[in-house]
Amino acid sequence: MSSVLVAMSGGVDSSVAAALLKDDGYDVVGLTFINFDFRRLNPDKSVQHCCSHETVNNARNVCDCLNIPHYVINRVDQFGKKVLENFKSSYFKGLTPNPCIRCNSLVRWPELINFAEKLGVEFIATGHYARIKSDNGHYMIYRAYSKAKDQSYALWAIKPDFLKRTLLPVGCYEKNQIRDIATKHNILNAFYPESQDLCFVMDDKYADVIGFLKSGDIVDNHGKILGKHKGLINYTVGQRRGIGVSAQEPLYVLEIDTDHNRLIVGTDEQLLKSDFEVEKANWFIKVSAGDEINCLAKIRYRHEAVSCVVRIKTKDEVAVRFREPQRAITPGQSAVFYDGEALLGGGVIKRFRK
Repeated sequence: MSSVLVAMSGGVDSSVAAALLKDDGYDVVGLTFINFDFRRLNPDKSVQHCCSHETVNNARNVCDCLNIPHYVINRVDQFGKKVLENFKSSYFKGLTPNPCIRCNSLVRWPELINFAEKLGVEFIATGHYARIKSDNGHYMIYRAYSKAKDQSYALWAIKPDFLKRTLLPVGCYEKNQIRDIATKHNILNAFYPESQDLCFVMDDKYADVIGFLKSGDIVDNHGKILGKHKGLINYTVGQRRGIGVSAQEPLYVLEIDTDHNRLIVGTDEQLLKSDFEVEKANWFIKVSAGDEINCLAKIRYRHEAVSCVVRIKTKDEVAVRFREPQRAITPGQSAVFYDGEALLGGGVIKRFRK
């Protein structure tokens, strides 16, 4: 009998992942990470939030229901060094980071593999909505059947070698089917609401985590001062609401100028760009310097993948040109490349061409 270690957050998706694998005959073990002590920031608001006692207990109760063992491990230090520090430093550089992607690639998958090795467990699994397929021993990530829930975008940075040991059982289901399966297995969290925050941020209060805020000028493309911003960490490229400047037409954040502590704003049309550079690339296919790849690209989780040309500069750096200009290409966010349903690779947006 094959064995599998399942990352269990206390939510319905990871709970059903464990149930499905047990139904398929796997010897299942549950594992819950404590990555962040939310009580340090909000001692009265930790209920039902990631890494709280309540969510850990939810995972434990599901494991009891499924009659499988459950472990809890503390990875607060690792998460802090590999995810939180980057999150903070990125905002001070005017970038908009993807902490969930860093967590997947630098904490969750490596720690799952490491703990599985200690237990002598063959596979690992999560509740992500994505799929993994093998073609003659070459493993690739594919989009989930559910287009609304697909999370392949968040998995681009995982080491390719990890895929052969990874199972993603919920990727073949719609969300309503997952809740139905949870109900059939008497899993109590079947209809719990989904978290909309980052696991270490409550109510979008990033300043609680990042700290110091410094006001500065809001300017247009020509440097004309239009008002004052409330600290650059409160803004991201493409944002309209909350700028606090009145004008004849709607204004959007065009650029975050940390060198001069300025917020540069302009029209929606000025947000449209075609060319940008990507760094820290990770590939699930073979690439060589000079290659050009015609594919699809997403530049945000909710962005519809659109046609582009990717030119490989080095294994880690690429230049991308959209065939049609796209709105709000945002440094610090991820650009993820697809061939149809297959995830080819991705990287971090470094800069766009003005």
